[in-house]
Amino acid sequence: MIDNDTTCSRKLTRAHIQLGTLSIALVLSATTAGRAEPVLDRALNSARVVAKSKTCEIIKIAFNFRVRYVSHFPLGSGTDLRIMVRAIDPGVAASEILTRRESLRVPPTKIARLRAIELDIDPAGGPALNVQFAGAAHFDVAEGQDFESIIIAVSDGRGGRTCRPTLDDVASAAWAPTIRKETAATEPPQDSGPQFPPRTKTRTSGAATDADKKAAAAALDEARAALKKQRLNEAMKLLAKILALPETEQTAEAQELMGLARQRSGDLAEAQAEYEDYLQHYPQGEGAERVRQRLAGVTTAKGGGSGQIAGESTHEKFRPRRQDDGTSMWTFSGSASQFYIRDDSFHTLHDPSLPPDLSNDPDEHRVHQNELLSSLDLVGTWQNADAKWKFRFSGSEEHSFATDEDEFVSVAALFAEANIRDWNTLIRAGRQTRNTGGVLGRFDGALVGWQASDWLGVNVVAGSPVRRRSDEPFMDDKYFAGLSFDIGRLYEGLDINVFAIEQLDRDIVDREAVGFEARYLTPSLAAFASVDYDLHFGDFNSAVVSGTWTLLDKSTLHAGAEYRKFPYLSAWNALQGQPFITLYDLLKTYSIDDVDQLAIDRTASYQSANLGLAHPINEHLQVTADVTIADTSGTVASGGVDATPTTGTEFYYSAQLIANDMAADGDMFIAGLRVADREDSNLYVVDLNTRIPITPDLRVGPRVRFGYRDGDTSDLEEYSVLPSLLVNYFVTRNINFEVEAGAYWTNTRINGVEETETELFITAGYRYDFQADGRIR
Repeated sequence: MIDNDTTCSRKLTRAHIQLGTLSIALVLSATTAGRAEPVLDRALNSARVVAKSKTCEIIKIAFNFRVRYVSHFPLGSGTDLRIMVRAIDPGVAASEILTRRESLRVPPTKIARLRAIELDIDPAGGPALNVQFAGAAHFDVAEGQDFESIIIAVSDGRGGRTCRPTLDDVASAAWAPTIRKETAATEPPQDSGPQFPPRTKTRTSGAATDADKKAAAAALDEARAALKKQRLNEAMKLLAKILALPETEQTAEAQELMGLARQRSGDLAEAQAEYEDYLQHYPQGEGAERVRQRLAGVTTAKGGGSGQIAGESTHEKFRPRRQDDGTSMWTFSGSASQFYIRDDSFHTLHDPSLPPDLSNDPDEHRVHQNELLSSLDLVGTWQNADAKWKFRFSGSEEHSFATDEDEFVSVAALFAEANIRDWNTLIRAGRQTRNTGGVLGRFDGALVGWQASDWLGVNVVAGSPVRRRSDEPFMDDKYFAGLSFDIGRLYEGLDINVFAIEQLDRDIVDREAVGFEARYLTPSLAAFASVDYDLHFGDFNSAVVSGTWTLLDKSTLHAGAEYRKFPYLSAWNALQGQPFITLYDLLKTYSIDDVDQLAIDRTASYQSANLGLAHPINEHLQVTADVTIADTSGTVASGGVDATPTTGTEFYYSAQLIANDMAADGDMFIAGLRVADREDSNLYVVDLNTRIPITPDLRVGPRVRFGYRDGDTSDLEEYSVLPSLLVNYFVTRNINFEVEAGAYWTNTRINGVEETETELFITAGYRYDFQADGRIR
């Protein structure tokens, strides 16, 4: 399917796409790749339950590129959850996403009752995660700490409370990227002292004022930060201020954290009193279950002389407890799918300046795709008290019925991983994806990560970059090696990664970079910044800052600015436009200095800034809007390759209105408007999209998109219409069928020439998910 952004002036539009002047949503919506939604490990990496209790489950959805959380809807509960995201590295994301939709295998859940997870490249509002539940769910959403994931917290809603999308205070049995070293239970707190604020024994009556609520919220954020840094005295003073106020939304959590702070300080009697007071006021809900567990731990500790709950780590509360019963746990899961894809176009050209050509068919028919896409994704894990092991394979085969090429096999992931507890070490080898430490996406090689302390991690990586998933390992003779350091706990919510990396094409320096990444995450603010500087070429590869701020009314304000080379500076850029396959062939004609200069000449600079707002009107309506300003420099002529012009300053505007539960429970209606103001033309798109549940197992998604383009530098005028229908049917929890059919009609007039094109497409297929687990003594 060719989207509204691909018009009759295809060469110009494709040039814009290649230069990266469009937002990631526009780039991805213009792809002509298949529309199936198998599990491919392209855009989406995995979904897993990383923490759980009896009333709460926290789910982590990981991407293969860095993303920024923008907003979600509905805000608190529903059967369908839509999460808007933006790619922090649009170029990397564009190379990973080859389909308009992609799915993830759903992990087994008890509370969340997940039904489906799907990434939809929505051109009106940007990429969106669609999460479907089997029934009404209570949820909250936040940015992942690594800025490559989205965290969803789902609770049973008992007591009117929901759990938070954070990895605090919930026991975990999930895989972790590194194993953090535990602090011994007998180690004294860093700032513990003999003087602690007295326990608040009575509650202040009356209603809390707005000033009280703001003061409580601010004090609770500071108290959480102090607790994480083990500044117990400071934390207890802040919590005491909250408990001295009339009842607010923060009172219950402040009571719980006060008990935890006293417990860590060694004052078990006061901790027990705080927990008992909590249960007296809040006997139901997810927090009550957690406090009961802590109270039981305190009671046991008072008898055994320990001030810490058994199995709880002071610095990493989510670390799975060591299994010392001599057993090992294993899991095996996978997805298998097959989708038939057909895409035909019919083309008519009317040019009055040319004589009729009776030999040509006026309705030229072309088959763009006629293939069967088969994919397989497998994950196996094994863990005991000493280590965890993981195996991952994800690959696909495209069998074409329209060409002589019988099959096209690609491997997205094939690696083995070991996480050794006593060594605090992670080892992964094979085809994998990494977007930090200077690594730019998928590669064949090995990664070793060592957690030297609770604030310092050391990572060593080596391998060969993967340009295409069908490539054999190390086929381009390009190799890299890098060293990076993860530095955390310097300031509440702030993590820093510094790196150095070098990439060679045999003996030729292809890339030599240093840089850093900074990630700052609090309940209300998620911010990311990175710098990549190439020492060999003496220029910046990228400088990015991006963030999302959640306001008190649950509105979100997101903004970002970036400067980057497109593509990234590399000696291989010199091969663009040259009749050579390798750099060594190019060196037969040019010197090494000439090759470096050709690489610089072929590399453009891309600059952009964006600002957006998502505002909930009520529990059933949300409006979003954003604006993006972009500019891409041209490239100079050299080495027999023509120059490319600058795009000039371009503006992109979009707005969206989302509604749910309008005609039936679980439905969702999306109306979007997008405007692109470019140097050569203006584009206007109206997108109407719906998801309607017919039965609990059957959903339909009718959609229609209207587009209009007019030229600024020519008499270009274009109209387009794209109607489509998506039908998804769950035969069982593990088997679902999907059919999508649609048409794309466009009529273009330019310089007296009229061109009409009609495109018909259909995708039909199934996916089967399977899982098994067990325990071996």
